[in-house]
Amino acid sequence: MKEHTRYIFSTGELSRKDFSILFKNEKGNNYLPIKDTREIYCFNEISLNTKFLDMIAKAGITLHFFNYYGNYSGSFYPKDYLISGELTVNQANAYLNKRIEIAKAFVQGIANNIHEVLYHYYRHGRKEIKVLLDWLKDDVTRLLVSISDIKQILMVEGQIWAKFYDSFKYFLPEDFIMNKRVRRPPDNPINALVSFGNSFTLRQLHRYITLI
Repeated sequence: MKEHTRYIFSTGELSRKDFSILFKNEKGNNYLPIKDTREIYCFNEISLNTKFLDMIAKAGITLHFFNYYGNYSGSFYPKDYLISGELTVNQANAYLNKRIEIAKAFVQGIANNIHEVLYHYYRHGRKEIKVLLDWLKDDVTRLLVSISDIKQILMVEGQIWAKFYDSFKYFLPEDFIMNKRVRRPPDNPINALVSFGNSFTLRQLHRYITLI
């Protein structure tokens, strides 16, 4: 039974090696078993050929590609997926009937996690963030219940992150205050730390899933 999702964050080459998938990069060779691999996510520049695609198609493995900025580019599906149409039907069903529900769940989860982080500082004397804690716990939930548009949900998410970053002034040194979120490259120490933290979190997933 295919159980594992593989994530590739390095630049390299995917190819067939006997009955395994070979990922080769500057660090050397990494072998992935075919029999228990369900799908592979590529988050960097990957080289491959049609022989490799033919092999993973026969093995029923799906390949997903993302660009330099982490945006989804496209996927390679085995032909059985296309013949049955099951994947397309499920995707369409989720888009039509569950898209709003899924989006709200993601944003609510962000609010809950940030609330837990900030509550730590509140318990240690940073009473200034009480208003934000109440907003995250009560107002965000009410906002999400009352809206049914993706753009509005994204707006609420943006407000959550903006208020979170603004709260840094209550418990971080002045040199680490974040005026705005800046990426690629970060423009100050706190932006660099946030980027590092996001990267570190992804890397820690290797305890549960295969990362390269």
